[in-house]
Amino acid sequence: MPALTAFALLLLLASAQVSPAAPVDAVEPKWRTPYDLYLTPLEAYQKKLAGGERTLLIDVRTRAEIKYIGMADAVDANIPVRMLRDDYAWSEKSATYRTRENPDFVAAVERLLDLRGLDRNNPIILMCQSGSRVPIAARLLHQAGFSEVYTQYQGFEGFKAKQGPDRGKRIVNGWKNARLPWSYQLEPGKMYFNFVP
Repeated sequence: MPALTAFALLLLLASAQVSPAAPVDAVEPKWRTPYDLYLTPLEAYQKKLAGGERTLLIDVRTRAEIKYIGMADAVDANIPVRMLRDDYAWSEKSATYRTRENPDFVAAVERLLDLRGLDRNNPIILMCQSGSRVPIAARLLHQAGFSEVYTQYQGFEGFKAKQGPDRGKRIVNGWKNARLPWSYQLEPGKMYFNFVP
């Protein structure tokens, strides 16, 4: 990110008020969670900056996604909630490879908390590709007794355009489209293998 753009972003963030959460009706009912705490990408970024090391931002996408699509600089860890299946089974309905639940998701989040000297009461922000997997992750954390879990409901890439020449492309909202800091350069300390129980 050019220095002038980064400086302008910092000024914008410094002058912006941190919202507690986006309105519930901004989120599709099927993507809502027991917490009802939703953030836009900018709100998630502001909350992470304001909370510092006491607030965790977890990317729940697969390892392949972060390798080829990139990851937000502010993310503390990549802990996939779902993983590609070993047999690369295909889903006709969603026209993509099938995934399976990561049975170690909650334990990996707990390990991250332990490594940071935090507990289940610290704020956690979850982010995925478009917002469809974060409710799954939030429900698992809710069942495990975590108290404050936000979902960045637009995802890293955002939603697909429904019409026009860019129909089907992820150009609507999301972390990348909001021009928040991200990179293809992955930091080893943030990768999933560090948190496997």
